[in-house]
Amino acid sequence: MRLFLLIFGAFSSVFASVDTQLADTDFLERVINFVIFVAILWFLVAKKAKAFFNARRNKIAERLLEVQEKLKQAKKNKEQALRKLEEAKEVAAEIIANAKREAYMIAQKMEEQSSVDIENMIKNTENLMEIEQKKMEKEVVSEILEEVFKESKINASEYVKILEKKVV
Repeated sequence: MRLFLLIFGAFSSVFASVDTQLADTDFLERVINFVIFVAILWFLVAKKAKAFFNARRNKIAERLLEVQEKLKQAKKNKEQALRKLEEAKEVAAEIIANAKREAYMIAQKMEEQSSVDIENMIKNTENLMEIEQKKMEKEVVSEILEEVFKESKINASEYVKILEKKVV
């Protein structure tokens, strides 16, 4: 309504200062008719237009709220994903550290076991060498005894002396 009065007042002040040429035309009546038409149109359509624009504004507001909710949810999901990523990185680092420790421990155990195996092999080899040496000594003694017995010119004390020389 204020708009109507403002427009009507503006036109009346404009036309009040217009010279007589304008007064001879029907311009003023046309303007008044236009203003009346706009006022009637306003009164008829205003409620429907307001309702339409209010409904549109409400729909837009609802959609905006939905989008904001989705955005909040997306941010929340992103934060959760980042937290899970950090946790996964920590778990991976822990697994790698454990694997390195276990690999080191296994290497140490294998090295110790290898050392023990090598020592056992050396001892076994030494034992086998001693056994072989004793076998050879026995063979040498038996050969010497066989030679001596074949000649049989030597008595028992001489046998013992010969054996002592060969064994030492």
